[in-house]
Amino acid sequence: MEKGSTAPIICRLIFTLTALSAVSPATAQQGSMHITYAPFDLPNMTERGGAATFSPIDAIDGKTIQLRSDDGKTFTFTLNAKTVYCQGNKKALNWTYLKKMIGQKTSITVMTNDGVDYALVVWDQGPKTTKGSGVFPNLEFLAMCK
Repeated sequence: MEKGSTAPIICRLIFTLTALSAVSPATAQQGSMHITYAPFDLPNMTERGGAATFSPIDAIDGKTIQLRSDDGKTFTFTLNAKTVYCQGNKKALNWTYLKKMIGQKTSITVMTNDGVDYALVVWDQGPKTTKGSGVFPNLEFLAMCK
């Protein structure tokens, strides 16, 4: 390369953009997916799988929780006395700890089950992302809090 060439700068820029695009999915986890097996069993579960939805909290009032993805899609879930709230790996007594997360970019996870009309479990974090064998990352959902 000639002295004063812009090639090293362009190479560094491409490397940086590639690195940032590889990190983005891990920090911007949002969506909903059906899981066929949950690593726990609750008395009110109708099956071992269910739908797990993960996005930032838009609103919560103790009766409902509303998640909103970056594309504006809203997910609303009913909360009741049987809903389990996980703050980290510890069980929380109620939903109030989630109020501080309203409007933040941090995703939380809500699990529902067929035949149950309320949220079974609410975690204060999204699933963990690990590098997959392809374009899409693997999502690892959290264990039940104790």
